[in-house]
Amino acid sequence: MTITDVADHAARLTLDAFDGFNAAFRSITRRAQHRFEQCDWQGGRRDAAERMDAYETALNELVSQLEFSFGQRAREQPFWVAAKERYALLVEQRYDIDRAETFFNSVTRKMMQTVGLNREIEFFHLHPAPPPSAPETAICQQFVYGGDTAALVRSLLDAFPLGAAFQDSNRDANRIAQEIDLRLWPILEREFRYSVETIYSLFFRNKVAYIVGRIVLDRRLIPLIIPLYNGPGGVYADTVLLLESDAKVVFSFAYAPFFVDVERYGALIRFLTSIMPDAKPAELYTSFGYDRHGKTEFYRDLHRFVHVSREQFIIAPGIEGAVMIAFTLAHYDFVFKVIKDRPRFLRSRWETSKTITKEKVRFQYDFVSRRDPAGRMVDTQEFENLRFRRKRFDPQLLWEFAEAAKDAVSITEEYVIIRHLYVQRKVLPLPMFFESEKDPEGIRRILIDFGYFLKDIAASGVFPCDLFNTWNYGVTPWGRVVLYDYDDVMPIERIRFREKPMPHDEAQENEPEENWIIASDEDFFMDEIDRYSGIPRPLKAVFASTHGDLYTLEFWNALMERVRSGEVFDVIPYDRSRRFGYTPAASAHSLPHSPA
Repeated sequence: MTITDVADHAARLTLDAFDGFNAAFRSITRRAQHRFEQCDWQGGRRDAAERMDAYETALNELVSQLEFSFGQRAREQPFWVAAKERYALLVEQRYDIDRAETFFNSVTRKMMQTVGLNREIEFFHLHPAPPPSAPETAICQQFVYGGDTAALVRSLLDAFPLGAAFQDSNRDANRIAQEIDLRLWPILEREFRYSVETIYSLFFRNKVAYIVGRIVLDRRLIPLIIPLYNGPGGVYADTVLLLESDAKVVFSFAYAPFFVDVERYGALIRFLTSIMPDAKPAELYTSFGYDRHGKTEFYRDLHRFVHVSREQFIIAPGIEGAVMIAFTLAHYDFVFKVIKDRPRFLRSRWETSKTITKEKVRFQYDFVSRRDPAGRMVDTQEFENLRFRRKRFDPQLLWEFAEAAKDAVSITEEYVIIRHLYVQRKVLPLPMFFESEKDPEGIRRILIDFGYFLKDIAASGVFPCDLFNTWNYGVTPWGRVVLYDYDDVMPIERIRFREKPMPHDEAQENEPEENWIIASDEDFFMDEIDRYSGIPRPLKAVFASTHGDLYTLEFWNALMERVRSGEVFDVIPYDRSRRFGYTPAASAHSLPHSPA
């Protein structure tokens, strides 16, 4: 076979593998509606895990096939240079050319162990040409206002047939309609002329099916998002969300991906950015489950930013971590983390008792990625073998790399090569929030949300063993407390919640507790929640006024029992005070004292 024939064969095998991944991905995605109709929440969790692994499964199978078919040649650069040319011709007219190119890059990086960017065998575009795509009308349906908003909403709800009956669709339509009318009155006053467009597919996540759409006015688009639940009495609309801020929270970076069966995702992204203009394509791709292409979009955006801004990477503001070096770009919305060779502090004389290994840290981050983040754990992207010019790094950061991260970072005269890296959205560390926020009601909201945060992540099966080290927690731009540091987390089913033993005699009273209390890393004592809380002392009473149950063994034991039984808790990414609340079933699986 000529090199052209071999390259063509490799290109077609790669494209076949990509198509196989797409087919598997969509097959799993389409199960979501049946899971919702049957209230099969555990089945939904299994589907999420299967879909998460589908990309790597397709990649590994292709690598084995390439090695079998081409032997050592499959690891040589000329082979992939020629294969890239043939592959480009095969995909140039596809609507999914961007993701097809990402898949090819994944193959070459896996086969060649590429460091940095190899433009000869990888597709890379700072400003890619838009692929052939369908108009937005191909993925959405329209409903025109005819003088009765409730009638319009009833038609909208009827357009999403489900194998489970509504509790009362007329009731829901009326409640939704009154909120739409209220929202539009200051804008339209008496001249009500508008239409509604909704994506054909429902957006499934956790235990909710979202209708996602927009209200179309002459010069304005307003988000329209309707969360549907399936309770004991049937399906019901929980509320209607009509603000851009609501849409941003629903599609935020701290939630599990949606299951949405839309093939023309380019049109879907354009639709969503019409109601969320600041939404980043990288995060939208990730929110659909296309996390690998989300990484491609992020990497492209990062290179554009570095190229245009000429900013340097600097040490991230905040307290130094013992396990990670965190760095950032001053005007970029992300923070980067590399694992230190061993736990230690460089900028202070503090000592650390941590002994966690690099392998264990990576295990921890992988563990978190496979749990339902419940809107409380920042999505983390993992990168390997990145290369940047040395002049793009602040000297102090380069010194820290050289001192504490030799295994993860290599520094040459011209380049910095990062072998392993985590990337997360920036959030404001909780202690910095308490120091900077001047609005008492803003502080109250975050204090209360902090308690709900602890309950939410516990319900997802994750327990932060360094419970009240508030430097592990941050505040998002929309006022949600989230976890962003995962080296101290543990499956909650391993934790033993205990009341601290009382001293038996005067000798024990006078001895340090650690000399006579026998405890393991899995033991957690109730009194320590208050004693070692990182919440400033003058603010503790506000926290306890709503979350006093967190100090009780009864709360934690009851929660543990529900988690062990396999219960899937409600994850509600919007202000709960706006729920219609007409069905007692609405909160049946929520935690005690669910947040407003």
